[in-house]
Amino acid sequence: MIAYSALAAVYDALTGDVPYEQWAVFAQKAFAKAKKPVKLVLELACGTGSLTRLLGQAGYEMIACDLSADMLAVAREKCGELSCPPVFLCQDMCQLDLYGTIDAAVCCLDSINYLTELRQLKQAFARVSLFLEPGGLFLFDVKTPLAFEEMGGLSSVEELDEAFCAWQYGYDRKSHRAQHQVDVFLQEEDGTWSRNTEWHEQRAYTREQLEQALLQAGLRVRHAYGSPGGQRAGEQTRRLFFVAEKL
Repeated sequence: MIAYSALAAVYDALTGDVPYEQWAVFAQKAFAKAKKPVKLVLELACGTGSLTRLLGQAGYEMIACDLSADMLAVAREKCGELSCPPVFLCQDMCQLDLYGTIDAAVCCLDSINYLTELRQLKQAFARVSLFLEPGGLFLFDVKTPLAFEEMGGLSSVEELDEAFCAWQYGYDRKSHRAQHQVDVFLQEEDGTWSRNTEWHEQRAYTREQLEQALLQAGLRVRHAYGSPGGQRAGEQTRRLFFVAEKL
């Protein structure tokens, strides 16, 4: 099953503790320091639109894209009351195709790690750069190799009112690839339970690989933090937050 198909129905309930507000503040602080005013913002891999809505409420015009039509359906409903409704696109970030240029782009919750080939990473960065205005910003976060190593071999179960999800995490240090099996159990109207299994594959990239790929796409790293609050990144950092600028 395609990743984030069955999960779309329960994703928000599963991610209630995700600090989207911190990510929104991180983005707005970066936008305030941009060389040019930021009005039109693209969100890659927008998921159910939580960050899209927060940035829309802050006054930014939003374009939001995701590969999962099921996640986009939730996002459209969530953002329906915004005074300036976002434009939603069902697109792979490697084939990003917009109608014009943008002032900034964001991509949160390690969605970049889902690009499992280096050529895909470079292609996605190149597509973002193509549509960014000169001086425009690209913000994203990634899980570091350390984070994947610590998750490898772990499993977890989360129960909701009418659903529960079981996660099994795997990581291969040689290939730098992580594969997660997600079993989503949903209670149907007749009281029976349905089971849907999704496979999620990610890849760990080093900071050097990311910075080189950005530079090849015409993007220069301005900052790389260990948290959305600006914490300094170090060897024990499990998630990196990048601010890159179009040259």
